[in-house]
Amino acid sequence: MADLTNIDNRYTPRTNMSRRQTTIKCAQLNLQHSRTATYNLTQLILQNNIDVAFVQEPYTVLNNVAGLPKSFRIFAHGGGRKRTAIMINNSNIDAIAIKQLSYEDATLLELRHGDLNFYGASLYFPIDRDIERDIESIEKIIQLAKGKEIIISVDSNARSKLWYDTITNQRGKSLEEFVLTRDLFLINEATGTPTFETMRGRSWIDLTLCNNVLVQKTSGWTCGEEESCADHKIIFFNITAVRTGGTALYYPGKRYLTKTEDWGNFVNKLTTNLLSNFGCISTSTDLTQCDEELSNKVKLGTDIEESIHKFITAVALASDSAFRI
Repeated sequence: MADLTNIDNRYTPRTNMSRRQTTIKCAQLNLQHSRTATYNLTQLILQNNIDVAFVQEPYTVLNNVAGLPKSFRIFAHGGGRKRTAIMINNSNIDAIAIKQLSYEDATLLELRHGDLNFYGASLYFPIDRDIERDIESIEKIIQLAKGKEIIISVDSNARSKLWYDTITNQRGKSLEEFVLTRDLFLINEATGTPTFETMRGRSWIDLTLCNNVLVQKTSGWTCGEEESCADHKIIFFNITAVRTGGTALYYPGKRYLTKTEDWGNFVNKLTTNLLSNFGCISTSTDLTQCDEELSNKVKLGTDIEESIHKFITAVALASDSAFRI
């Protein structure tokens, strides 16, 4: 299993190199209501000292989450069959259930541990429900948080190239537009491993999102490095706070560590993404020729918002692929 304890501190100047870290190790998985997958996840949590697990479609008995050790604190809400839950395996973490925004398909907690204090959500977006209704759940969480740190683990049942899927469907388009306009950040990495895979196909539908005040504290995202005993792959990531003797520099947006040698890759990725998004037939490496074809496509287009969306998606994908955060 990959090391999940790395943290990126390049944005924090330090006058004292000694530091104390508070880290919460997290897991994310859709259990598909499977008892076997639940047992397997329990063993992984105990073996890897996972602190918090965000799960979708947990194993239930009589509509209640079941099959877990009594030592785990289980949070799930609603009177029907639970399709989300959050499990805590660390007695030092304080958790407060936000019941007004929690129900069968959404579990929201305020979590506190050492220097960390953030909202954590496990969400399930059923494929047979209008995704706009589920997007409202995220919007309500953002409004409640009022600028505080947020982490969201969601089975979106939405496909988008923005999160490294091979296609973008209508559900994916709706969700990616919300993510981009609400300054949310995708923690998923372009590992090439789908988050969901069966004999019938594969997709990247399980997402880990956070807002701009938590993005620099989230690291170590991996997918599929441990057996999940389910069609969904298990995801691991860390949330880490660092206290130093110096003065912290806070930047509330996404920033990339750019190197001269990375710009060529960025330009190539951006060109490929733009040509693909606008349906260009050119395969030329001549940027002038590509620019002319793209210009003509934009001029002929009648939906300006659609063109802007295609440009934003292309730049975001190229940046995430070429640069480190």
